[in-house]
Amino acid sequence: MSEAGELVRRLFDAHNRGGGDALLQLFDDVFDPGFEFRPATVGTFGSAERSTYRGREGMERYYHDRAEAFDGGEVHIRSVEPAGDAVIVHARSTARGRASGATVEEDIALVYWARDGRLVRGEVFRSARDAREAARA
Repeated sequence: MSEAGELVRRLFDAHNRGGGDALLQLFDDVFDPGFEFRPATVGTFGSAERSTYRGREGMERYYHDRAEAFDGGEVHIRSVEPAGDAVIVHARSTARGRASGATVEEDIALVYWARDGRLVRGEVFRSARDAREAARA
């Protein structure tokens, strides 16, 4: 498995084990300080634009925003596909809506770019085709 693939596995192991708190404990080991993350949801869970979260503070904000919308949740990796300086992660995401209590499950594709042993960018897509296009760009 590529270095980026191993970093992604560490990321999701932490997320599934303890959410944002666990992920932020390994932030300096896995992420570049300027890491950028774009979830698939439009905006900050309801705003008009798709948000980009930057750095440690951005990831703290992402998990805060996420906690307002969802109670818990896990991401289970199905496969990791190399794509140049990126990896495409095919995964199943599960969560429970905080207000509704409804279970939300979906297949997603994530692209993570790595440089110098750290993840520099991550983006979530609802289709593998869109993820592959982004990885080639």
